[in-house]
Amino acid sequence: MKQKYQQGSVLIITVVVLFAATMISLYAMRGTVIQDKMTANINNKVATSNAAEDGATQFLNWADNRFKTYGWPTSSSDKNSWKGNLTSDLIPYTDPTNGVSASNLQNGRYYWIKTDANITGCSVANTNPCWDDTHQQVTVQITGNLIKGTGRDTKILGESVYQVKFAAPQAVRLPELPAALTLAGDVSSFSGANSNVFRIDGGHKLAIATDSVNSNNTVKNGIPNNRNDAAHYPGGSACPSSGACVKNTNLGLWGDANQVMELVNSIKNAPGVTYVDGSVNGSLPACSGIVIITGSLRTNGNQCSFTGILLVLGGNYDVRGNGGDYVGALYVANIVSNGSGGYQFSSSPTQFTGGGNMTITYDSSLMDDSVNPSYSTRTSVLSWVDVL
Repeated sequence: MKQKYQQGSVLIITVVVLFAATMISLYAMRGTVIQDKMTANINNKVATSNAAEDGATQFLNWADNRFKTYGWPTSSSDKNSWKGNLTSDLIPYTDPTNGVSASNLQNGRYYWIKTDANITGCSVANTNPCWDDTHQQVTVQITGNLIKGTGRDTKILGESVYQVKFAAPQAVRLPELPAALTLAGDVSSFSGANSNVFRIDGGHKLAIATDSVNSNNTVKNGIPNNRNDAAHYPGGSACPSSGACVKNTNLGLWGDANQVMELVNSIKNAPGVTYVDGSVNGSLPACSGIVIITGSLRTNGNQCSFTGILLVLGGNYDVRGNGGDYVGALYVANIVSNGSGGYQFSSSPTQFTGGGNMTITYDSSLMDDSVNPSYSTRTSVLSWVDVL
């Protein structure tokens, strides 16, 4: 009886051991399956993230080329010209649940822009990309998918979403001019119009700045008596309470012909700059931005309202008829070669004739306090985040 009992005990122990071994094996198999699923999920996430990042890079390339070639897009068609397919170096905008063409797949990866996605902070809901015209910035969400099959057989295995924000290249910003109207070098004649509207307002700066006593006196003597008051030449705390706000002062960079021409040559081909190598007779070549005229300027008749910085470097500024409104700043000088590879103010002094109904209003927002112009030719990446 004892031997049979022992044999029964061995059987029970064996069964228990086998059961335990089986459970351990099943648990190990379960762990392997879970691990395989985790690995697959990680691989899928990597693939979809890579797809979304590829799409973000493609949009950056499109935007950078668009900004540098055409400037900031203003029309709806311009802002939507990224739409297309990969074969055209553009970006699809079709939901993959409706099927994906083989030409838009890259090793099973697909990226696209869901145009009705809602971007937090966008002034227009359910708009993707979101265009900020004021600051010239664009925010876009790019969806990346892992795709199996094409057309009607398309199956989505995973998805990631990247949100990226870009800023267009900055416009050229010149060092601040000391006045609404700056006259560098000697001034031989100055004539302000008798028109009741003729007005120069320097705001927190001077109305008119010169850099020699003789030029300062020439300008003051050229202002008509009926316009020689604070109402027509107003200014900030540095100006007298009455009388024209005209000062002989240090013009800084703008009083150095070499520095002025070095600055001009560095920006003359930049976007937003209109450069005329020679004189202009007739109308202004542009009504906004930075306009550089190496010769003299003579205009007749009505002029457009100008917003920006106008540099006339040929020494003669002559406006006939309606002088127009200028918002920004005006710089007039006669700069010539010194024969040794440099520049100097000409011995032929600057002449200024202002037109009727003409106003010049200083706007420092178009300029910069730095010594050099703050200008970037690159599209800047402001943020680049994985949101899903």
